[in-house]
Amino acid sequence: MDLDCLGSLVLVKKLFPDHRLIRSRLIHPTASGLYTMYEKYFDFLNPQDLKQERVDHIIIVDTSSAERVKEYFSCIYGSDPRITIYDHHPMTCDILGADLAGQPWGANTTCMAKLAMEQGIVLESEEATIALTGIYADTGRLIYENVHREDLEAAAWLLDMGASLRLVKSFLDALKEDGQIQVLNRLLLLIQPQIIQGHEVLLSYLELDENIPGLAQVVEKIMDVENPDAYFAVFYVRKNKTVMVIARSQKRRINLHELFAPYGGGGHQMASSLILRGQDGPVFYGEFLAYLESSLVPATCARDIMTREVFAVQEDHAVLDVSKYMEKVNHTGLPVLDGGGKLTGFVSLRDIMKARRASQMHVPVKAYMSRTVISSHPGVTMREVERIFYKHHIGHLPILEGGRLAGIVTRWDFLEYKKRRKGLGAGERR
Repeated sequence: MDLDCLGSLVLVKKLFPDHRLIRSRLIHPTASGLYTMYEKYFDFLNPQDLKQERVDHIIIVDTSSAERVKEYFSCIYGSDPRITIYDHHPMTCDILGADLAGQPWGANTTCMAKLAMEQGIVLESEEATIALTGIYADTGRLIYENVHREDLEAAAWLLDMGASLRLVKSFLDALKEDGQIQVLNRLLLLIQPQIIQGHEVLLSYLELDENIPGLAQVVEKIMDVENPDAYFAVFYVRKNKTVMVIARSQKRRINLHELFAPYGGGGHQMASSLILRGQDGPVFYGEFLAYLESSLVPATCARDIMTREVFAVQEDHAVLDVSKYMEKVNHTGLPVLDGGGKLTGFVSLRDIMKARRASQMHVPVKAYMSRTVISSHPGVTMREVERIFYKHHIGHLPILEGGRLAGIVTRWDFLEYKKRRKGLGAGERR
């Protein structure tokens, strides 16, 4: 049970007051602190308590995998219960006869919160704090790409119910254990940056004598510090010959749920993990690197988003004519070409203003254009395009192919790409 699971359960208790919550024998390390503080708000039964009960209805939250709930079903005898699942993960349900009722929102707690909102349920501030912690945990404090409008609406409602952001932050603060800090220090020395299919990926392999709780928090901390497109941390526990892979992604093109499916792993598009027992650590790591090389979808690059029909001017055109043309096409800057079509400069509104102040509007534009042109090639990735924009403080990046102008990426092209990545839709402006 992780924070999102606990957030879902505290709302299930309000939504279905005639049901009882059943405690898993496994609580995620990130959730243990919150559970310790708010244990009474759950009032869990243990799975063993079900052996003498007739069960009519089972509600499962935050998973649709039979393997993850077998500890409960193994204690149910002589019952034929109705099963309802509220799960926000990609649906790969293998629980026979279950009714699926979840939504693909950023947090499963959001699904339960929306139901509670519709029913007009009132929460205690402590219950709202537990639920808001679950939403913040699974949405990266509402900044991951899995965030939907419903997550924000649910968070706002929980704040209205008295949720404490100060307490939420304290439950989300990572790396409270000495073992986590030791692993973090070791990983920072071991991580290997690589470019795989145009993606900037971090990889690490670390052998441990025994499993250390809270490794996912360590991986997330490195994601925050290094800011790669994705991070794949492979751990090998020598004691029981177990391989654990914990991964985080910032790009929908690196879909971790799909990548880990062949290994039996699970999770979200942006956060996933897998466990394999009886493995040889170094052998698996080599095979896994080869798998990533062959399986990652290539990164988006300039050719995918650039404007191909480029408005450009000739270097012998008068500044006045160029100014009128810029106004006509509603652009703030234009590439300048010579008679042979070669890119020789770039003219901006600032250059036009310089010529106007000097009363030189009839001279050729090459007298005022910038001759130092920052350009790139069609295969440049969006991560590198972003670096170029920020480093050189420019808003237009000409794309050359074979020495010729093949297209241009503007700041608006780039921003529209970023919006589409987050599913917000594309605008019309270039």
